[in-house]
Amino acid sequence: MGSRSTRTAHSRIFSNADAVSTVVSFMLLFGLLLSVIIFVRVQYVPLWTADVEARHADDVFVDFSAIPGNIDNLVFANGSVAVSQQRIRLGSGSIPIIAPGISYGTLGVVPDEGHFTVEAEVWTVNITRNNTDSRLENGSVNITNISSISSFYIYIDEIKYNTESPGDVRIRVTNQGNQSGLAEIKTGDKKHLNISIWNDNDDKVIEELPINDDDSVIERYKIDLLSPCYGFDMVLAEAEAEVLTDADAPHYNLTITNSTSLNGSRIRYEIAYNEYNRTLVSYTKTSNGTMMYESRNRHFLNQKFIYQNGAVFLCQQPAVTIRTAPGVLIRDYRNYTRVLLPMISVGTGRHRIPMITGSGVEELQIELKHADYITFADGNNTESVSIIITPPEGDEEFRENYLREWADYFDAAVDGTSVDANPEWPPDGSYTNTTITLTGNIHLELKDIDVEGRIASISQLE
Repeated sequence: MGSRSTRTAHSRIFSNADAVSTVVSFMLLFGLLLSVIIFVRVQYVPLWTADVEARHADDVFVDFSAIPGNIDNLVFANGSVAVSQQRIRLGSGSIPIIAPGISYGTLGVVPDEGHFTVEAEVWTVNITRNNTDSRLENGSVNITNISSISSFYIYIDEIKYNTESPGDVRIRVTNQGNQSGLAEIKTGDKKHLNISIWNDNDDKVIEELPINDDDSVIERYKIDLLSPCYGFDMVLAEAEAEVLTDADAPHYNLTITNSTSLNGSRIRYEIAYNEYNRTLVSYTKTSNGTMMYESRNRHFLNQKFIYQNGAVFLCQQPAVTIRTAPGVLIRDYRNYTRVLLPMISVGTGRHRIPMITGSGVEELQIELKHADYITFADGNNTESVSIIITPPEGDEEFRENYLREWADYFDAAVDGTSVDANPEWPPDGSYTNTTITLTGNIHLELKDIDVEGRIASISQLE
């Protein structure tokens, strides 16, 4: 009886259709749910993750593209701001439960790559302080290349004529052969001196103004031509203002003559002035160093942003594009073209963190070490400027695309100006560098900046 009842119970349990259908339904639902999860993870999670990583790449690009402006702000602040701070999240976030993993990236400074060299045969200016002191024994003297005069004296030891007729001393100011003013010291007799002044329009502004007011015989008489009472100081001030705006000839000349009737051995001049000289020199200046961010994404295309000499590049290797243009200025002005080139070197200090890899928020700090303008002679100071650019590390196709992007940029920069840009490539096809030559009537200027970049690890503090 007992065994029969046991068999009957087992038979009832396993023959229960409701219990079997429940188990089967559960297994089917579990399999369906698992299939949906697998389908979502295979079909949609990569798309969702790629979208998150793409938005993160956009955010990083916005933050990284602030570097040129941050450096400009440091220069404009002129030392009042010590360090610029730019926080960048290196990796993108995860999708909870569905895709918990995160991407990561690398941020840092590479001081030994990305050279940018400028070479030119350029005219430079040398201003020298001169003093000249002599007599007018030969009847006249020419003093050339004057940029400014600080003192001007005429000494008349004695009025002595070669004949009995009156005489005069004339000081003529000329710029590029055109008269820019005149002073005439006239002797009517041995007791009287008068002065007349003409401006650059040949208008007489002072007419026979008495220099001495007594009837004593002129002996060892000193005339300060820059005294405001004579007006010749204003004539020279106008001449100096004109040459400051004259890029072709930023200097003027003086011609001092005495009449044939006046004995020049009795007349002496003493002038202190600045002399303007131009010298042709071979000039070379190199900036180096880059700042970079490189992502390591799971699904979205890896991104690399590179800062070099004021420009920000987007690199989706091997493709390269300039996304933020450098501060190059090429513009026609009068009879020459002004070319202003940035020369921004990026270095790292001792005991600093030059590069870091992770997924958290890190801070790129930039400190200004030096800023200056390098100027040469005014006006057209060179006919040719060679710009030699080396790319960051990468394969040959990347280097070629990187350098061609620089070449295309300069080709667009000279468009509409009187300057031509001609790139030259290494004959072996290695694309280790390119030389872009600018030719024309060029006024070259350089913006010389040195910065120090370092990483402050913020994620470890959070």
